[in-house]
Amino acid sequence: MKKILMLCASVLVAAAVYAAWRFTRPEHYGQAFTGAPLVSVAQLIQKDSPAASKDVRVEGTIIRQCPATGCWFYIDDGKGSQVRVELGKVVSGLPQRIGRRAIVEGRMVQMGDEAVFAGNGVEFNR
Repeated sequence: MKKILMLCASVLVAAAVYAAWRFTRPEHYGQAFTGAPLVSVAQLIQKDSPAASKDVRVEGTIIRQCPATGCWFYIDDGKGSQVRVELGKVVSGLPQRIGRRAIVEGRMVQMGDEAVFAGNGVEFNR
């Protein structure tokens, strides 16, 4: 009986550790991050910014997101700067994460009249 109780306790502890690990790590979608330098949204959207022509990482709070598939969203850096992030070519659908923090790696591209941040991968913090 003691062995069965010890086995059950071990299984419960292992399950709790796995659940804690699984539900505290960030959700990642798209390509793995390559270690691109972190820049602020304000730096990224400045005219003639050197950060706009290379792969970088930006982070902020999602303030608006595509209601259908979540393939695009706007992030705000908390200081009044915002940028539209496009992930439709990398990820076909994302869960709704309005109000959550996101880290995105990619580069600025021109889409029609608007400059947008074309992301390669995104991480949502829990």
